[in-house]
Amino acid sequence: MDINENKNEETQDMIENEDGVSEENTADTEKEELSEKADEVQENEQVTEEEKEPVLSFEYDVRNDEEEKAFIAFQKKFVYAHNWKVTAAFGVVAILFIISIIKNPGGYLNWVLAFICLAVIFITWYNTRRIRKYLMQALKPLEDDKYVFTLYDDSFKIETLPTEEEMQEEDYVPVEPRTVKFEDITLNVLENDEMFIIILKKETIYVLSKRVMNKEQEDVLRNTFSQLLGEDFEVLKEK
Repeated sequence: MDINENKNEETQDMIENEDGVSEENTADTEKEELSEKADEVQENEQVTEEEKEPVLSFEYDVRNDEEEKAFIAFQKKFVYAHNWKVTAAFGVVAILFIISIIKNPGGYLNWVLAFICLAVIFITWYNTRRIRKYLMQALKPLEDDKYVFTLYDDSFKIETLPTEEEMQEEDYVPVEPRTVKFEDITLNVLENDEMFIIILKKETIYVLSKRVMNKEQEDVLRNTFSQLLGEDFEVLKEK
């Protein structure tokens, strides 16, 4: 009786071990299959990208003064509205305190609070200008860099062209091209008389100066952005 029980227990252990090994093998197989599928998808995307026929492509550079004009346009579009709200709110409060000061010049607290409101307004606009100044200083060394802009039906790509000196350096690492699909990202484009300003997620700005493109390329860019972006493409009227 004991011998049979021991045999049954051993048989059950063997079955459980086999089941465990089988489950592990199945899990490993599933992982391998998922990995292979992911690699296939990535390879297909790369092939598709290579096979795409670009709508247009051109080399360009960006001068520091163009960067500044583009950033001012960006601030007017996305920053100034907030600044004006702060100015209006604290301006109204400051006026109320000034009225109290006129009625009671000896009220020390009114003077302090009115000064604080005016200081907030000043700091708000000063920081906007200071950020722009520091950004232009940081971008100044990149003024001689060259780029390639390539437009596709559903996306665009921006590549940084390395100089010969950079490629000869031992620690040289090429900059990966930035590809942006129109459907995948929050994208705004502004156009004025001098440039197209591409704004990604209200964080990253690319400047395409019209001085580096011909009239046909301008029209293609304008029509493509207008059709694909709708209200997110805006032509700025110069005052």
